[in-house]
Amino acid sequence: MRSSIAGIISAFTFFCIVALDSNIKSLPPLGRFLDPFQGFWQNEVRDEKLPETLTLPTMISDGTVFYDSILVPHVYAENDHDLYLLQGYITARHRLWQMDFISKVASGRLSEILGDKFVNFDKGMRRQGLQFGAEQFVETIKNDKKMISLINAYCSGVNAYIDELNYSDYPVEYKFFNYKPEHWTPLKVALVFKYIQYSLSGPDNDFENSNSFQLLGKKNFDLLFPEILPFQETIAHNDSVWANIQPLKVKVPTDYKMLSGLRKHAIEKEDPDNGSNNWAISGAKTLNGNPILCNDPHLTLSLPSIWFSIQLTSQESNTLGMSIPGVPCIITGANQDIAWGVTSARRDDRDWYKILFQDKSQTHYLIDNYWDKAELRIEEIKIREKDPVMDTVRYTKWGPVIYDKSFGQTNQKQGYALRWSGHDPSKELKAIYKINKAKDYTEFNDALKYFFGPALNFAFISNTNTIAMNIQARFPNRWKEQGKFVLDGTRSDTKWQSYIPQEHNISVVDPKIGYVSSANEHPAGENYPYYTYGQYYEYYRNRRIHDLLDSAQELTVSDLGNMMNDNYSLFAEENLQFLLKHINLNNLSDEEQSVFNLLRNWDYKYSPGEIHSIYFEEWAKSIMQLVWDEFHEHPTKSYAIPSRANTFYLLKNNPNFSFFDELETSKSESIDDLINESFSLSIKKVNKWKEENSEEDLNWSNYKHTTIQHLGRLPGFEIDKLKSGGYKGIINAMKEKHGPSYRMLVEMTKNGPVCYQAIPGGQSGNPGSPYYDNMVPYFEEGKLFKVNFYKAEDFKNSDNPPTSLLKVEEIKKLNE
Repeated sequence: MRSSIAGIISAFTFFCIVALDSNIKSLPPLGRFLDPFQGFWQNEVRDEKLPETLTLPTMISDGTVFYDSILVPHVYAENDHDLYLLQGYITARHRLWQMDFISKVASGRLSEILGDKFVNFDKGMRRQGLQFGAEQFVETIKNDKKMISLINAYCSGVNAYIDELNYSDYPVEYKFFNYKPEHWTPLKVALVFKYIQYSLSGPDNDFENSNSFQLLGKKNFDLLFPEILPFQETIAHNDSVWANIQPLKVKVPTDYKMLSGLRKHAIEKEDPDNGSNNWAISGAKTLNGNPILCNDPHLTLSLPSIWFSIQLTSQESNTLGMSIPGVPCIITGANQDIAWGVTSARRDDRDWYKILFQDKSQTHYLIDNYWDKAELRIEEIKIREKDPVMDTVRYTKWGPVIYDKSFGQTNQKQGYALRWSGHDPSKELKAIYKINKAKDYTEFNDALKYFFGPALNFAFISNTNTIAMNIQARFPNRWKEQGKFVLDGTRSDTKWQSYIPQEHNISVVDPKIGYVSSANEHPAGENYPYYTYGQYYEYYRNRRIHDLLDSAQELTVSDLGNMMNDNYSLFAEENLQFLLKHINLNNLSDEEQSVFNLLRNWDYKYSPGEIHSIYFEEWAKSIMQLVWDEFHEHPTKSYAIPSRANTFYLLKNNPNFSFFDELETSKSESIDDLINESFSLSIKKVNKWKEENSEEDLNWSNYKHTTIQHLGRLPGFEIDKLKSGGYKGIINAMKEKHGPSYRMLVEMTKNGPVCYQAIPGGQSGNPGSPYYDNMVPYFEEGKLFKVNFYKAEDFKNSDNPPTSLLKVEEIKKLNE
């Protein structure tokens, strides 16, 4: 682990340079910041565990907290109020700045602490209505006495910790950016949840699709952007399970014309590879007869880590797993009877509507030949060291107008409104709370009816050996292609007419194949009677999972832990030999011949120390760039880019397609020309890297350069060059700044769960703590930690538990 003091000094130096260059006057008071009794030196700690005794206001009874050797808190309380109060207090103690920062991102308040460079970002977040959605969430939850009391207890715990703080106790980021914590509220809880929902929302390519459709026409668009490819496999394997469903009907608008899209997005979109893997194995396929569940959500890699591991135990329930700092309960994990994990379902829940305003005042908009009045919401964006900026957001029946004359460069009489499920009243936290307490699949399935979004694939196992997969959200009942393109907001018949009934959502329970799995692929085949649009479903990870599990028997925890770190590329297996066959060997230089021979003997594994994947990956990227250069490099419009899966499918099955000829050259180019040119180009790119770095350092891990960035982008607090294999489309989906945000494995025994986990970071949010990044070396090596699942009697019968109770075992990766 790096020296945390050195990291703090490095980050402070960087901050001073940037702040001075940006003319920010409000630097941290240097005397106070450097004071060894108040400043950043106080953030250098060796032990973050709670004091032996602690008195918290509003606690009803006594509680107990054990910390294990990787700083996972195991919490016991007699009642729910105290349990969630303690969760709030402990989470704030280790992750306060992270919680606060995410709530500010979601509510569009970064300019308050970082200055005017973030005004447009704040405008974009406010116009997308995350705060509006959070307000709807709070208003709905207020009517549920149990849930609002739970949230209030959590907030009380957070605030109890904040009220204890002096400047010397502040997390170091507050000292860097020179501001102080605010009290936690139900709205802030909702904002953090809405940000997660925003990050995992389905594809948002309406503008790009509309532009591409307008350019290509329907025939070519459908060829480049098929809803599913022939080789794809789905989550639900057996379509006959839908035979008895009587689906709700949906009316398709008549005389509907395709609209053009926006020139360029003015808001930053989330990483399209936000997704995950999960699978649940029946005891019939495991060595000891116990079901096993695996889960690893793929998100932006950051420090502090996105997740916080915790165990919450009371007389009513006992749950261990991953929480989201700022939100009560456990999001994925296990209790005494069940375990569950989630992946993104990739279903589209963001539709854009083109609005026609009556005049340049933009106060009325046309719908069904009537000028309806927009509701105006005035947003005050406070800016550090400057006067605030006022922004007027117009809310229509579709949702907030994101793009208009003052944002996004549209003309005075048109705008684009966003219809997002995240704006609707909902009770997701109730679903999570009930899942935490569920004892079997019936109770788990019943809890899910409160979960409206984001759309997730819930994998499930129980101690009665039930396994299941539920694809859950409140899904709009769409006509075919509704939401794929920008919709006409002047017509009310383009609305979401109804929602798919909960009982019609896709689920798989105890399939004959002995497992369920999801990796962001298509949910079901064509016989499922509802439209399930989700552009860029995954094509490779899920089939690799199937390949490994279909014939496997007597699986162990070690087998499945190794599988979570699998670096095998199905994409490479299915396409490399095809590419090599098109290489003109007579024209190769000695260096190109050497690379050709290297790739011909590759095992298709993106392992950290090898170089084959470097050349193949650059080759594939060069092909994508050459084929779709017209889309990538258009100066004024943004276009949808065909997926890598479909591009290579077309190369092999439709090689005469006109787009394979580079339009910027006069020569008519063949598929051989494309493949040979891209091969040479890929080698040049690798050579450039070697010139800028060192040939001795050339390996996949160094070349890929996976970085875990600090959430506030402070240098010195990040992890640079993670030693990792894998890539997108691979089970170990580790990209440059994105990948598994934790790995979790649960074996469900008759006596309760046996839990294993690791996160690419640590439990602490304090860069001055040894627990800030202590799990990174283990995560790099594919190791998991066995984390104790305490029972209520362990807390009640042991005020001072023996060291062995708190020890966390390392489970080593075995296949390399």
